[in-house]
Amino acid sequence: MSTPYDVQHVWQLMSGADAAGAMFAYLQDGINRDVGCGLLTASVYDLVNMRSRRVFSENLEAYPLGNFKRLDRNRYFETVLVGHKHFSSTTIEEIAEVFFDWQKIQDLGFESNMNIPAIAGNTVIGSINLLEKKGHYDADRVRRALLWQPIVTLSFLLLNQAGEDATFSPGIAATEQPTLEGGKAS
Repeated sequence: MSTPYDVQHVWQLMSGADAAGAMFAYLQDGINRDVGCGLLTASVYDLVNMRSRRVFSENLEAYPLGNFKRLDRNRYFETVLVGHKHFSSTTIEEIAEVFFDWQKIQDLGFESNMNIPAIAGNTVIGSINLLEKKGHYDADRVRRALLWQPIVTLSFLLLNQAGEDATFSPGIAATEQPTLEGGKAS
């Protein structure tokens, strides 16, 4: 199976200025072209405090950068953060089983999701989080999206080099007083 990305171009992006932002933009374009995505965000994880922090958002009003989102020990947590596998669903009911903000997701017009973890050194260092209309992330789209997983991981490794508070959006800083969406983790 061939890769959907150009290895030579990836090498050029890795070697250039703002490598993390450039690599992530390339990933975003590829996901939109090959899979489709109505809204993309990206998160890093703080498992000690059971929360994630948003480092990219296509909708800053609904999902601002820097905000923390509580993590719950549920099927998503076990699948992505413990099992190091992607998570996807095709209905709002499936989303509601694992995400406390499912109503916000539905209000934005989405009922299907996919989360692709960035895995390095046997640790999930981040994930891209995709939302789309009901039924969108079927088996074929999931397969095509997972072809991009090495670029997901490479993007987060490059972001980690930029520092603890870095985001994939140059010039857009995380909020100064991040909040915890969803309250205390359970």
